[in-house]
Amino acid sequence: MPRIIPRLRLSSILTLTALALTFSLAPFARAQDGASNEPTNAEEAAAQKAKAEAELDKKYQAWVKKLPPEQQAWEKVLQAELGDFYLPIHKRQKVAGESNAWDFVEDDSALPRVLLIGDSVSRAYTQTVRQELAGQANVHRAPANCGPTARGLEKLDVWLGDGKWDVIHFNFGIHDRATPLADYTQRLETLVERLQQTGATVIWASTTPIPDVPDKKYTAASIVERNTAAAAIMEKHGVAIDDLYTAILPLLDELQKPEDVHFHEPGNVFLGQQVAKFLAPRLGGRRYDLTARASEIDPRTQEHPEIRFTFTEKNGKPTDVENAVVDTRVEPKGQLVIWLMGYNQGLFERISSYGLHGIRPHYANGWFSLVPKDRINDGNTLGDIRLEAATGQDASELVDIPRPDSMAERSIQFVKWLAANHPEGNWGQFLNEDQSDLLWDKVILSGSSHGSTTSARFAKYQKVARVVMFCGPRDQYESWQGLESATPPNRYFGFSHVLDGGWTGDHYCRSWQMLGLAEFGPIVNVDQTPAPYGHTRRLITGFDVNNDPKRAHSSVQPGKAAAKDDQGNYLHEDVWRYLFTQPVEETGDPVPPDADCEMDLKPE
Repeated sequence: MPRIIPRLRLSSILTLTALALTFSLAPFARAQDGASNEPTNAEEAAAQKAKAEAELDKKYQAWVKKLPPEQQAWEKVLQAELGDFYLPIHKRQKVAGESNAWDFVEDDSALPRVLLIGDSVSRAYTQTVRQELAGQANVHRAPANCGPTARGLEKLDVWLGDGKWDVIHFNFGIHDRATPLADYTQRLETLVERLQQTGATVIWASTTPIPDVPDKKYTAASIVERNTAAAAIMEKHGVAIDDLYTAILPLLDELQKPEDVHFHEPGNVFLGQQVAKFLAPRLGGRRYDLTARASEIDPRTQEHPEIRFTFTEKNGKPTDVENAVVDTRVEPKGQLVIWLMGYNQGLFERISSYGLHGIRPHYANGWFSLVPKDRINDGNTLGDIRLEAATGQDASELVDIPRPDSMAERSIQFVKWLAANHPEGNWGQFLNEDQSDLLWDKVILSGSSHGSTTSARFAKYQKVARVVMFCGPRDQYESWQGLESATPPNRYFGFSHVLDGGWTGDHYCRSWQMLGLAEFGPIVNVDQTPAPYGHTRRLITGFDVNNDPKRAHSSVQPGKAAAKDDQGNYLHEDVWRYLFTQPVEETGDPVPPDADCEMDLKPE
């Protein structure tokens, strides 16, 4: 049966034809649109590139303009040193908000400064080194792909900048693979000598392997030769070698890009970790500012809301944070300062710089509200409560402070925690053999006002290495200052401002007299007499506090109220060092009691 083909109208045929032509010509049209954006010659290509670079630079400069002055200065160095290849990359990354090896590093003054010098391999592992040494070092990078030794000699002063470096980790090799070996050796030795002149610990990183690639003029042997020559130089000059070549050699198939000197990202991370591991024990120490919560260290601790002694404020902020400090860069004195007042960063910086360890325990010390008015001046009440707060022994019927909440036990538990969690500080030296107690003859008790008073009261009970009393002791009606002392009286040191209410009220001079400090020299004004102040134990100052007794009270320790010169430098640095480090066996000559000091201060 013949097939019947339906007849189509001419209009339908024309429509179908148009559709077919549209689909068939669409790819051509798209290609033509795309082609309109492509340069047709070198001149157009250069113009397009210049336009893109101008747009990028505009965004980058706008970003730089928002930076603080110090960071702007760093970016100017990078603009001058990174060159045509790396600078555009850096600009794009910064405009996009990305981090890179040349990030500005804001130094933590408590940490050593490390400078990495090297080529693109070094650049690629820089950020891993920073991450691995976070909290241990300020890791900087030279503002360049440092290239060959010839460039190193030319640019070294720029790379070193004006700051002081504690450690310099450097490499030259891949860009010197075609440098005559004699020239390479001579230049490298000159660089080593110049780097050592900085006073930094200098560390050489052996050059990582490269493959044999004739088209790129890569030869594996060239790196072996230069590493061998470098090793001889480093041995001659006593420079440690971070042997990255040997570390990564077995892993090249996995970590190195084919026919390339560079590495896949896991390879960069591997190298960065190797560098950080090598640097860590060679950072020359640092100051450790440590904290922990008393309630987390010792589950026996309790809150005592009746004396406003709790672990948190109403807003949830912890109140039982304890502080510790040690500076492992300083020759240790083998003594532990226990500070019995609010945390004072400036004071902790200083005692650690003297080679002392320091802690500030959180203990039950807010008991003043429990003292009845008729007991405040009976001569024994305050001293008994202080002793219970310090020792946890039942010394007063007015308070119930168990041993785990006392100053002594909180200090013991904190030092045990520090010994276990921060062995680099050698905190265990202050614990007895079974870690049940502190070696109190290695302890310096110190505090201001209330804290200095409790320090002295505890030292009457327990022999300690020294007592440093800022604006204290008070307890002007108490008798405990005259008790027989477990701590020899030549170990007590006091410092007060003459406008402090405790001084004008004769509270401090009374306590000093009762402690027997007149046996070791007169009261000395540090504004008029330089250290060592006649080896006395009683120091005063009268610097201008604008006639403000409150400022005077807090002015004898580091802080806003302390005496400073026109440049903002503290005037009492020598005093503080003397108080904490003066040999206790060196004393002044005995003097008569201070006739101007009223000893009976009880109200009629």
